[in-house]
Amino acid sequence: MPGYELKTSEPVMETNIFRVTHDRAEHPSGAVLDRQIVHNRPAAVMLARDTERRVLLIRQYRLPVRKELLELPAGRCDGNETPLETAQRELTEETGYRAVRWTPLTDFYSAPGFSTERMYAFLAEELTPGTASPEPYEIIEQEWLAWDDALKAVREGDIRDAKTIATLLYCEAFGL
Repeated sequence: MPGYELKTSEPVMETNIFRVTHDRAEHPSGAVLDRQIVHNRPAAVMLARDTERRVLLIRQYRLPVRKELLELPAGRCDGNETPLETAQRELTEETGYRAVRWTPLTDFYSAPGFSTERMYAFLAEELTPGTASPEPYEIIEQEWLAWDDALKAVREGDIRDAKTIATLLYCEAFGL
């Protein structure tokens, strides 16, 4: 089946975090897609787990939703960083922990209806503690949850962050 053909892509705005374009694509059937697209750099999310299968989560305020959320550490790729390099940097920055063993899990689009952001998920194990160095605006609290308690937090709606839900449930579904 033939797909959509991009007809126009016009810049709308650019910030230090993302840029927005107004795109129009047409399908041979006559269907038209006309959207504002948010273009983001790739990002990494990491499930840091200790030898007791406890999961390291962080709690931080998220301005767009006006709430503190419980989530896995994550962050955008800087410059030419690979997703793994980003995961390693962000884990240390946000929590102080370093991991010896890194396992790529999956990648996914966080909100493909309007954004290009692609998230890369990793399992981080064999952890050693250290000193966190978050950004000045990041007020982060660490919270360790037993594996079953983390899944319960998803089920009961205490974890509402999509990347965290996707990564936890991916590991649960595939026995990781």
